Amino acid sequence: MVPIIKTYGFKKILIFLFLFYNIHIIFNHDKVFAQDLDTKLVGKEVLPINANNLIIKNIEINGNTQTSDDIILEQITLKENNRFYDSDLKNTIQNLKNLQIFLNIEIKLYKLNSEENNIYLKINVEEKWTLLPYFLTGSGGGSSYLVVGLYDTNFLGRLYTFNFTYGCKNDNCSTFIFFRNPSILGGPVNLVINGARQHDIFHTYDKDRNITGSFSNKRNMLTSYADIKITNALSLGGGFIFYENNINTDGISNENIATNNNLNYNLPPSTTSLALEGRLTLGSINYDGIISSGVNFTSILDTTANMYTNPQNNYTALNNTLLFFHPNIPFGLFNIPLPRQSYLAIRANLSLTTSDILPQQYFLGGLDKIRGYYDNEFSGKFAWFSNIELRIPSYIGEYLTLQHAIFSDAGNATEKFENIVSPRTATSVGVGIRFLPMKINRVAIRLDYAYTLTPFHTFGFSFGLLQFF
Repeated sequence: MVPIIKTYGFKKILIFLFLFYNIHIIFNHDKVFAQDLDTKLVGKEVLPINANNLIIKNIEINGNTQTSDDIILEQITLKENNRFYDSDLKNTIQNLKNLQIFLNIEIKLYKLNSEENNIYLKINVEEKWTLLPYFLTGSGGGSSYLVVGLYDTNFLGRLYTFNFTYGCKNDNCSTFIFFRNPSILGGPVNLVINGARQHDIFHTYDKDRNITGSFSNKRNMLTSYADIKITNALSLGGGFIFYENNINTDGISNENIATNNNLNYNLPPSTTSLALEGRLTLGSINYDGIISSGVNFTSILDTTANMYTNPQNNYTALNNTLLFFHPNIPFGLFNIPLPRQSYLAIRANLSLTTSDILPQQYFLGGLDKIRGYYDNEFSGKFAWFSNIELRIPSYIGEYLTLQHAIFSDAGNATEKFENIVSPRTATSVGVGIRFLPMKINRVAIRLDYAYTLTPFHTFGFSFGLLQFF
């Protein structure tokens, strides 16, 4: 069981902060949008179609109590002293929505009678709560976790993402820290720094789902990379990733240790490696409230370039992930319409490594990859998985949305590429429900039920406070 009692006092504090924030937003709702503009100062309001080709004299931003004005101005295509075009207005609104930190966005245009060629822009925004002291709990595939931390997607009001996490999975605890600057010096460079001290227990299984071996990995990890946005749909980047895998039996149950001894299971070797990383990102995802649309493909290549004399520390790995979101179901040349505010969500991944060392290979299971199965049940040098979801809301409210999901998962991990699709391939189907707090950024209370179709029939529940992907 997860050691919930260890964090009980902090948990009560977090619940209090959560309730205090919601009371605050109830009494301050529509504060920005209820203000009346002084038409004597800004002139009369004009429609975008009537403002094309006029000069933008001034841009004023209201309602951003956290986000700096200069940060918002960096994200928009409308610029002072440039000509106004309706296409730039649409791009500006979408760019602000994609930040996912605003609940409402309103842009109005005004014109003074004495200035025929100039217009004035008023941008009104209502911010979401992004600074989140949190506790997350979840389960799936026989594993449970409890996490406490501090998460902010608009750290210091400059769109930095900062996350500090301390969490335990089945009594084994880890620490993570993450920082992201999406635009260094206002430019097209995205910088990420991520470090972790992890303690995870891994099992290997036979075809009847019996444990054949167990080991503990106390891993130290540090990675940093930078992406340069070439266009809105193309980014190139590079960096490094450092792994120190310390393999032992710490945290393994007495029953699993006895299984290791009875089956003469040899623990994998410990390894240390520093790999160079190359990154390619294609496509983009647009966000509009609870709906996502677009396609994004990310390919990450890590290699030690055979720099180590001990071959166990050398590896080359390729990880490819595709995300696809669409408000309809594509079917040949046609689109099958979905209910209002519904969309199709797809995630697909293909990964491979040259390493023969198990801790440097891939593990798939029910906690975060293929619902309905044991956590990390499948492992190997070659891995793939896919998730398909129909997300359909039944209630959309000012503070809470109720969303339902119908999904199908599949995947496999093997030692040989020719076995990557086989009768042992895991497939499952299921249904789920999500509760989406509308004024809190990226949180989704999620409960999924999955029934496995191959290679055996069973079922499992998956619970979390984020979307599955």
